[in-house]
Amino acid sequence: MLHDAGLGKEFWAEAVATANYLKSLSPTKAVKTTPHEEWYKEKPDLSHLRTFGCAAYMHKPKELQTKLN
Repeated sequence: MLHDAGLGKEFWAEAVATANYLKSLSPTKAVKTTPHEEWYKEKPDLSHLRTFGCAAYMHKPKELQTKLN
């Protein structure tokens, strides 16, 4: 994941956490459902998933914004 995203080794913890999260959203052979479905009894919402390492932007509220000089 790190190599494919072009990220350095300093992001290994995020890559492991992401891989673990995706594993819990993936179906298993044993029960034909996802671990998330077994625990919460509902299908997981996958609409928030993005490619690992994609650009992300943070919104800064107007109260915290300052003019650039």
